[in-house]
Amino acid sequence: MQRYCVDLSSLSPSEREEACELLSGFSHFIERIIGKNGLEAVIVNWTSPNNFESSSVFPKGCPCVRLFPN
Repeated sequence: MQRYCVDLSSLSPSEREEACELLSGFSHFIERIIGKNGLEAVIVNWTSPNNFESSSVFPKGCPCVRLFPN
């Protein structure tokens, strides 16, 4: 399994929720990161053999950091 942190701050609040719903349906599970401005990021646990950042569910334009394996 690979883990990624995706910064959703460049999206509107409704787009952030949409991105989480989409990611939740295509990943093993997600963890929402809630900050003072509401939903700010998401940790994605990716089990697909396909590359996460080039997948159709990746929220384009959002910064992403691979957490595991690094």
